[in-house]
Amino acid sequence: MGRGSLKASSPGIEAAKKALIRRGLTQKALVENLGISRSTISKFFNGKAVERYVFEEICERLNLNWEDIFEPPPEEEQQNNSSPIDTLVQDIRQKIQAEIKQSCGTMRVLDMTQPIELGSIYTQVNILKKITGRRGIDLEKLLEDLNRENFERFGLNQVQEKRVEGLKAVLDYSKLMVLGKPGAGKTTFLKYLTIQCIQGDFLKDFVPIFIPLKQFAETPGELGLLDYISQWLDECGVSEAQTKAQQLLKKGRALVLLDGLDEVREEDSDRIIKEIRDFSQQFSLSKFVITCRIAASDYTFTQFTEVEVADFENKQIKKFGDILHTLPYG
Repeated sequence: MGRGSLKASSPGIEAAKKALIRRGLTQKALVENLGISRSTISKFFNGKAVERYVFEEICERLNLNWEDIFEPPPEEEQQNNSSPIDTLVQDIRQKIQAEIKQSCGTMRVLDMTQPIELGSIYTQVNILKKITGRRGIDLEKLLEDLNRENFERFGLNQVQEKRVEGLKAVLDYSKLMVLGKPGAGKTTFLKYLTIQCIQGDFLKDFVPIFIPLKQFAETPGELGLLDYISQWLDECGVSEAQTKAQQLLKKGRALVLLDGLDEVREEDSDRIIKEIRDFSQQFSLSKFVITCRIAASDYTFTQFTEVEVADFENKQIKKFGDILHTLPYG
């Protein structure tokens, strides 16, 4: 099996087939429901490896626990598949784990006197693939809506964009610019990605690197991103940090999370934007996510896909409110 892929065991395939029947679905319906290819579904039901996130999506749709039906690779295969870069990734992950949990694992809410664990407050972030203010309404659709009961709104309430789970967007795009309103949860989302990655629940074969851009921009000596990352790794106890950072980045095994482009001072802005462009091109195989406020997004990163953090839906607001009620306040 390739890195980041899973396959179902024989009992797992049987359980999946029974679940399919139990839920009144066919393989064709599953294809349409999940928006994935027929060949991928066929591979899954024939015990062949598919991408891990696809495997998990199929299991979720069938109301199955993926851990109960996947087939672990033989120990010998796991050992044979271990490469120098795999060993390097795991070594670095181990060394940076404590620092990441300290810097990204907690957050402060409202007037709480103590920070709390991010996992206890985090509510799933959804992403819009079209940016607010750039959406338009098709003229023909608008005229059609004028004949309906809601004509007084001129069809504006029909503008709805498909929401994509934030984690899936990061999997789908190697370079992502996440825009959002103030307080939309952009920083929290990046910290959540960092924690999920270091815990092995998301992109477990990557090294997460969380960088507050304001802090980076104001570091004495105007360091470049490679030097900044190398310095951080060195402080975490990684020997030959710069060489190893370059290896990670060139092999595409780094998840580089650049937070708060809009928070960079105006006098630093041009330098930081150029640094990000050059750095992301030099290490193009790695994954990059940048966050920025919508109102401050007049930057052009041609290789990045722009998405927007969606407003909470009613059920998310209720869930978040229920969580807040359980928290201790000072």
